[in-house]
Amino acid sequence: MAETRLQAMYHSKQVSAYIISKLPEGNLATGWIEKGLVSKGLPGNLLDKDTQESLLIPIDRFARLVREYEQKVSLGLFILGEHGADTPKLVTIIDSCSSSSFQSIGFRSDNIQMQDLIDAISRFLSNKSKAVLDNDPNLDYIEEILSDVADGGVCNLLSFSVPSGKQKAVGWIQKLLKTDLKSEEVLAQHGNPLEISSATLMVTRWLLGLDLFKKTKNAIATLLLLLPSHIVLYLWDSPQNLTTFVLLEGDDTEKPLRKYTIPLWYAAVDSIKEKPKGPKVIVQKAGIQKPIAIQKRKPDPLPADSQSITILRTRLTELINRLSQLVSHISKIKKRTTRVIKDTRVQSMNKHSENVIEELQRIEDETKILEDISTRLRQLEKQIENVTSQGSTDSPLSPDEIQRIVSKMTVLRELIDKIEVEIGQLDSRTTEIESLKFKRQTE
Repeated sequence: MAETRLQAMYHSKQVSAYIISKLPEGNLATGWIEKGLVSKGLPGNLLDKDTQESLLIPIDRFARLVREYEQKVSLGLFILGEHGADTPKLVTIIDSCSSSSFQSIGFRSDNIQMQDLIDAISRFLSNKSKAVLDNDPNLDYIEEILSDVADGGVCNLLSFSVPSGKQKAVGWIQKLLKTDLKSEEVLAQHGNPLEISSATLMVTRWLLGLDLFKKTKNAIATLLLLLPSHIVLYLWDSPQNLTTFVLLEGDDTEKPLRKYTIPLWYAAVDSIKEKPKGPKVIVQKAGIQKPIAIQKRKPDPLPADSQSITILRTRLTELINRLSQLVSHISKIKKRTTRVIKDTRVQSMNKHSENVIEELQRIEDETKILEDISTRLRQLEKQIENVTSQGSTDSPLSPDEIQRIVSKMTVLRELIDKIEVEIGQLDSRTTEIESLKFKRQTE
């Protein structure tokens, strides 16, 4: 079944390359993928450098991780690629459910939306198509996980705001686990951290050591392992500098993929960009027809308990981190623009010089606005910390007060989404301005 599906996806251009290979018992010798080859679809051959680096080597490395994991793994899934719902992604699946037919699957997705990709992956994992279509995903996967913590579906949870620089993360996390899990960098935790600390370090070390991950810009990664008694889920979010490790009860692999992985992969621009024109697929859902589309999530009412405060603080931390990144980005653009203004060749071009000065003024205005917002957010965070330090197990905030804060934060999140798009455009405009001096030299 997997071979037929992948062949169809390859010929329809949804997959740019794929490999299916039998997984040998025991140790994995060099060349086991080629020796156990069942089916392939490639633009070249297995010896091509690009195929080796982007497909074969990651498959081999993931299979070895699954074999070396501290508990027996029935199914393993690894997804890696740049941020965005429709960006190309590497998908690797290791199926050890049947001792007589161990199987590895690896493919590079292309021209396929994340929700459709998850549909395909779910069929590979379960051989069933549940045809679940989420028309209104919650784009905050941390909130979804915390909600499931409250409902009892999450056994253990650790979510960190990691420092910049992928190579520093392992040592930093190791130190944090040993010394200070009450640090501000710990966004969320539940259960006994000692039960998952070794697995967290093992998976983090494996991911950060993968060459393809190092070469992937704004890398997003999902790693899911199905164990006899639970599911291990590891999420790496480079754009937000977050890493999250979760242990989930049961064996339903589709639920975490839809609730956490789909929101993880959606960039801010994916939720607000204009939808392509043309025919839309209509699905029947609860007697009402709706076009498949991503819509902005309305803030859900929150209960007035300590869990509400945890969610509020998580949202605040997320917004503050995003604002800090925006301020840093604008500051870099400002420095680039200042250098351009000082260039005599640009100054001799009156029209272009005026445009550059206008751009710089806009950058300064945007930076001031963002810094003011960031300051107010940090003040709000301190207020929440003050009211929660009173020692009460119940929230000192009323449901109405909590809901007002949530509503304001939702509006702010949408504003940040739009500003991120504008900054991207401003960055491109600054690059064009910088290129003027080179054009001037060749005139």
